[in-house]
Amino acid sequence: MNMAAVPWPSQRSIPTLRRTLPPGTRVVSADDHRMEPAFFWEDRLPARDRDRAPKVRRDGDGFHFEVEGRPLEYPGFNSNFVEGRPGYLDEAARLRDMDAEGIEASVVFHGRSMALFSMEDKDLMVRCFDVYNEWVAEWSRNSHGRLVGVGILPTVHDVAQTRDYIAKLKAWGIKAMQIPTAPRGIYYNASAMEPLWDAIEEGGIPLSFHVAGPLEFRGAGSLGANITRGLQPFRPLWALLTFSGVLERHPDMKVVFTEGGASWAASAIHDADNVYRKFATEMRPRLAQPPSYYWHRQCYATFMDDPIAIELIDRIGEDNIMWSVDYPHPESVLGEAAAEQQSIVDKLSPERARKVLGGNAIRVWGL
Repeated sequence: MNMAAVPWPSQRSIPTLRRTLPPGTRVVSADDHRMEPAFFWEDRLPARDRDRAPKVRRDGDGFHFEVEGRPLEYPGFNSNFVEGRPGYLDEAARLRDMDAEGIEASVVFHGRSMALFSMEDKDLMVRCFDVYNEWVAEWSRNSHGRLVGVGILPTVHDVAQTRDYIAKLKAWGIKAMQIPTAPRGIYYNASAMEPLWDAIEEGGIPLSFHVAGPLEFRGAGSLGANITRGLQPFRPLWALLTFSGVLERHPDMKVVFTEGGASWAASAIHDADNVYRKFATEMRPRLAQPPSYYWHRQCYATFMDDPIAIELIDRIGEDNIMWSVDYPHPESVLGEAAAEQQSIVDKLSPERARKVLGGNAIRVWGL
């Protein structure tokens, strides 16, 4: 393995586009990011809320985010290096980068906004998410389909409001949405959460979970340990949604596990089937099908550089895996995207390569 340091995203160059794709291939990055501008909430919230608005700032040390007077920082590095690429804020620069790497469309997640779920004032939190979602819808429309903004569903603390809020997302034209992967004090398998899942299924917008950045470890090696842990968090969440019957009861709900790679799914679905078989008499609820059935029917995983997933695609499913860049994060394949596309093409049949590189994303989100 080449251990040479990779430049930070702000310093990466994009080589001349060289690749040979199967005819009819449309390339979609299923996971990218965009940063909320400075003074974003102060400028857009109603006047009565502006003195309590979340604050986004940028200086020589990078991006800073403050919520209810609490600084929420990523410690240990200057985020200008980590996230300082111009396209993180500027749409024209982003589209130039996409063109340079041969990417037709991009599914775009937040920069900092999911941290709003930590707000104590939940009414203000919802108004802040209103501002974010309207902004997402606005620039998505202006991009003529090239940037597909992921809205945020803020109702995990008040599930009775979910149906009405999804109607708002649809009215704004949002095609993708997410909820927190592990919200504090919320148990997704609780019976009280059933109205959430009912409304999500009924609304028809695919649901995304995205990796977060838990700081579980401290001291020597903690940066690498925390990032490595954070990049594969989905095995327990998928198991919970499966074994609790959430997926079985909501067959039309599509669930996308984002930025956690895809290779984890191969072992997870194998182990889940084994667990269900060997503990069958104690399972509550009883499932009509083995856990792997629900994965293949309605679950998806995105990856950037996961050759193991490509090797295991027969186990994971050619319809359940979507390639992405993760623009513009350090772990992304920014600057290497065309080479990654070519690697996928070289290892898969043309039909499978078309699905993985964009066809699945187009189908899942109706692009």
